[in-house]
Amino acid sequence: MTAWTKADYEQFLLNEIRELPKHELEKILKLIHFVKEEIFQTENAKEEDLKIFLESFGSWQDEKAPEEIIHEIYESRKSTIRDIQL
Repeated sequence: MTAWTKADYEQFLLNEIRELPKHELEKILKLIHFVKEEIFQTENAKEEDLKIFLESFGSWQDEKAPEEIIHEIYESRKSTIRDIQL
């Protein structure tokens, strides 16, 4: 089988549409619009969202010395003492 060109697909779609009654064409148009906007655009948006998300990762930047940051981390921890009896 030979590979179809874009023009071949377009012609095939037009032939299929021509066989439909006029009152069904609006449904086909809505379906094509839905696929184009919701399916194809969503896939591209997901890829772009992932790219932006991954680009947000990076090294921590702060004016504080590492020792001061570590001290703040330890100070912010809350210790809970639990009397567990078995």
